[in-house]
Amino acid sequence: MIKSLKDINQLLKTKSIIFLPIIIGIVCLVIYTIQILYKPPLYKKLQGEYNIDLEQSYIYRHVDFRPLGSNIVFNNAHVELPAILSAHDKIKGTYEDIKRLENNAKGKWKIISKKPDSILIETPASLLNGKYAVILKKKVIPPQIIYYLIIQNDSTYLCSSKVLNASFDGEWE
Repeated sequence: MIKSLKDINQLLKTKSIIFLPIIIGIVCLVIYTIQILYKPPLYKKLQGEYNIDLEQSYIYRHVDFRPLGSNIVFNNAHVELPAILSAHDKIKGTYEDIKRLENNAKGKWKIISKKPDSILIETPASLLNGKYAVILKKKVIPPQIIYYLIIQNDSTYLCSSKVLNASFDGEWE
């Protein structure tokens, strides 16, 4: 009887040694999956295409430049900024030159702070590369809702907006 209890005890220890790493692995996999799938509210709000209001925006740099567009596109972790032509760019006006400027305006972005909301735009070849505070505002003009996105730092203030149908209204500010 005592030998039988020892055998059962040994069997339970062996099974726990086998199942414990499996359970820990499953828990780690679930936590990792949740972190990958969960997107914070700011991430969801920034998704989409915004039109920059160049009259209400300013970009101060030590070089003369001209934006060649007025759209910002946030698509998952990727960002497309307006192509910017600076005095340092050597272009001849060819299609390849324009494509190069457009590719220089593409990069990645990520949230670096949630209180206050801040993002990092990583486009090394663009004048708009850097850290920005994010301000979100909403204005209702039935049947539309205008969502304002303001990104700013010490040398840049970009006021942009997107207009959606009022039926889309979600939590914004």
